[in-house]
Amino acid sequence: MFRQLQVFVAVALIAFAPPLGAQDKTAPTSVPVAKTGKAQIVGVVVDSLNGRYLSDADVVIEGARVTLQTDSLGEFKIDSLPPGTYRVGVFHPLLDTLGIMLATRPFHVGPDSSSFVLLAVPSAATIILGSCPVQSGAKGTSAVIGHVNDPETLQPVAGAEVSIAWTEIEVSKEFGVRRTSRLVRDTTDGSGAFKICGLPSSLRATLQARRGSAVTAEIPISLGNKPAKLFARTLLLSHADSGTKSGNATVSGLVVLEGSPTNAGSRVELIGSDIVAMTNEKGEFTMRNLPSGSKVLLARHLGFGAETVPVDLSSRQQKRVTIKLQKFMAVMEPVVITARRLAALDKVGFSQRQKFGFGYYISPEQLQNIHPNHIADILAQVPGVQDKCVQYWVDDMPYQEVEPGDINYFVSGSEVVAVEVYQNLITPARYMRPGGCTMVVLWTRLKIPGG
Repeated sequence: MFRQLQVFVAVALIAFAPPLGAQDKTAPTSVPVAKTGKAQIVGVVVDSLNGRYLSDADVVIEGARVTLQTDSLGEFKIDSLPPGTYRVGVFHPLLDTLGIMLATRPFHVGPDSSSFVLLAVPSAATIILGSCPVQSGAKGTSAVIGHVNDPETLQPVAGAEVSIAWTEIEVSKEFGVRRTSRLVRDTTDGSGAFKICGLPSSLRATLQARRGSAVTAEIPISLGNKPAKLFARTLLLSHADSGTKSGNATVSGLVVLEGSPTNAGSRVELIGSDIVAMTNEKGEFTMRNLPSGSKVLLARHLGFGAETVPVDLSSRQQKRVTIKLQKFMAVMEPVVITARRLAALDKVGFSQRQKFGFGYYISPEQLQNIHPNHIADILAQVPGVQDKCVQYWVDDMPYQEVEPGDINYFVSGSEVVAVEVYQNLITPARYMRPGGCTMVVLWTRLKIPGG
């Protein structure tokens, strides 16, 4: 599906490899140095795709058997080389995701010389032009490309379905507000590569890979508002059933609370599982025995907005993340955001279930009149709810209480957008859990924007 792209630079000329031209702006140039009989190679690697330097890239000096890494400014340097012919190659996860090999042509360095090399990842427009054929009916000129790999072997996963889902909002005098759900798919080739082209810019969507019973989490993605934006992502798809709740992966990290003197007491959960961790006084947490694959962590703290962070889990390497929670502030939303809220409620099935009327429902408008501070304030409006036997779903995921009633300490009532309450015999099958308790389904601003 992808052509392997290679970027070259040489001493006397800049060479191009079809279909994409080289991004190198400067051929190696010599600078006088102290006379030691040895040579020096210095260089810079630029990430034109994201408008920054490519840091922490592995640089291999072929001919010297030397490997080093670029620093925060994308720079690297190797000294004390004997005169001879060398080649510089760059390796980085971004290049693997894009299917690009970045390297120089062989070039000669003489004694007492310093050669400078500038290498650059192609721009978004260049990569899209080479990767995406012209498509009739395309909504835009942006694209999402990448690979799907096995989290343990890192081998490509062929035949996986990769999908992107989002909701489009249109506002006009003729039809008012129109909400349309969009879903586009591609299937990975033998190298695990996928590409989804013709996407609109300014897009907030979710990316997911699936093969058989194995499925990744819904990974949030965002495309900027430039005419041609490219999002590149490698997804880790385990061969195990997505219902697998444990494994050998580990993640640790830090939850930082904006403006708070302490970072203690935040709740971190692995979405799609019952695995929960609490942060210590430093805001640190560790979660072990996790299933492998591309997952999403969710962090909550009362008085702060909830945040999600994608994480690629594997037993090969312990992951570490930092999650920053900002102070929660309720604001008035414009009509387009309100339309997104209604579209999101339609998408998760709230509106349809409310029409059937088998449970007790609290709409966004009703919640605005209640002005709840805690979940208990909301449940006080529901007849027949017994506090001793209540189970919860939050944003379509089962909420596992560490201690009874602790939901009031991690989910603010002002964050809640809509509520569904079901007694045992009328609970929809998707929300059934053992115990026969009252089931409370909460939808928050994290899942339902514009609430």
